[in-house]
Amino acid sequence: MLPTSEAPTGADEPEAGAAPAPAGPGRWTRILPGLVAVVALCALAGIIGFVLGSGRPPDRGSADDGFLLDMAVHHEQGVAMSNLELINGATEGVQVYAREVLRDQSYDLGLMQFQLGEWGYQREQAGPRAMQWMDMDVALDEMPGMATEDELELLRNARGRVADAVFLTLMIEHHRGGVHMASFAAENAGDEDVRRLAARIARNQEMEIEELEAAGSRYGLLPG
Repeated sequence: MLPTSEAPTGADEPEAGAAPAPAGPGRWTRILPGLVAVVALCALAGIIGFVLGSGRPPDRGSADDGFLLDMAVHHEQGVAMSNLELINGATEGVQVYAREVLRDQSYDLGLMQFQLGEWGYQREQAGPRAMQWMDMDVALDEMPGMATEDELELLRNARGRVADAVFLTLMIEHHRGGVHMASFAAENAGDEDVRRLAARIARNQEMEIEELEAAGSRYGLLPG
């Protein structure tokens, strides 16, 4: 049984007038505690014996294992983009969302990878094609919302408010793709707990899209 269907809660959104975070090495003092918390949460998921489903493992290519494998890859990119924003960005009101994505998607990754292992699958089995479980067939790096290598390079090289704007643009599209995949799994996965996890991911990312769009407008980083 699933001990909890909700990811851990995080800090509230900062006030609209919050000043941009200063650049420099001191930023790592804010990043490291979050990373430590992520590792602790993922470890806790395994320690308490978090298991998404029970009974016979699903067949390879089912909506259950297909969703977990593909969404794990999708989440990994979301975590990577959030790390880049925390390193290169400047606006605290945007970085609070990067920390939220980093925490929540790392937590989900721990759960998904643990369950795949319980079923006898490994994250490395993902690809090179993806989304056949949705009656689609795309390259793994062409899943909905996945940033291209050129877009990732843009985020790696951006600094300050430019990095904030690039992050918001890419993460909003990334979440839209995630919602598309998770909504399908919530309706079509055979395992009840996989459906519950997918529904939570879809619901949370829909809310986060609205928050990211509002932050972009509030800080003048995205077109109104």
